[in-house]
Amino acid sequence: MINEGRLLSRHGFAKANSWITLVLAALLMVAGAVQLVLLLTFGKNGYFGLQTILASTMFSIALGIVLFVLRQFIKPRQIYQLYENGVLVISKPDNKNKFIPFERINDIYRFRTGKYTLKILNAMAFRENAEKSWHKISPNIAHADRLIEIIKNEQLLFRGPQALTILAQDGTVTFSYLTESESKVRRFLRGNFLLMNEKKLRLSARKLDSDDGHHIALEDIHFISGGSNSQLIKLLDRHGRTLFSLPYTSLFSADLFIALIEHMIQNRIPIRS
Repeated sequence: MINEGRLLSRHGFAKANSWITLVLAALLMVAGAVQLVLLLTFGKNGYFGLQTILASTMFSIALGIVLFVLRQFIKPRQIYQLYENGVLVISKPDNKNKFIPFERINDIYRFRTGKYTLKILNAMAFRENAEKSWHKISPNIAHADRLIEIIKNEQLLFRGPQALTILAQDGTVTFSYLTESESKVRRFLRGNFLLMNEKKLRLSARKLDSDDGHHIALEDIHFISGGSNSQLIKLLDRHGRTLFSLPYTSLFSADLFIALIEHMIQNRIPIRS
């Protein structure tokens, strides 16, 4: 039986986004109805421009309907409840609940949406493993930034020590990533990064290998730069030359990858027999 722990917070549809569109839609519909009454009452007497009022009425009602539809479109399909030991995912279409402990969150993908496309990372998706579905946290979720930060930190807390143990036992920790062309061009064409093919980075205590043909000895890596505030993650040699780089927004669980590399630079891991 899973111990969820104490309920810490609820993260539903952000009230600001919900009420703004709802109020605007209602006002437009009311305005359209008022104009329609004026049209029926005074239209025959020629007090008002018949065509002008008719056009304004149709525009107000149509725009109100569009806003109602838009509200349903931007409404998140999943909302969340944060517990001490994990996250409860509530699927709105089928009203199904699924509790995911922090220790089972394997992949985290951070990205930008809307007006923040070229600025801050304001959205996240996470999953248990490659066979499981993604759960998306968009800015339309109430207090999304706090929820994202907690999930990211909890993954570091649980998976960090596990990964270090695997590396010390001469094992491999695997990360998924998207190539730069896929993460920019194909995301624009498809509109959904979840449909893309993934490639792999394999990290061991001896080397880093990628599906793109990079093979880097860990002893050659002396510095790492980049993170969520930088576009590129770079692995550098003792002279500051770049051995390997990829966009932060292309790498799943990028913060965990950076933390492991930093630890291995500062404390070379002795491999147990």
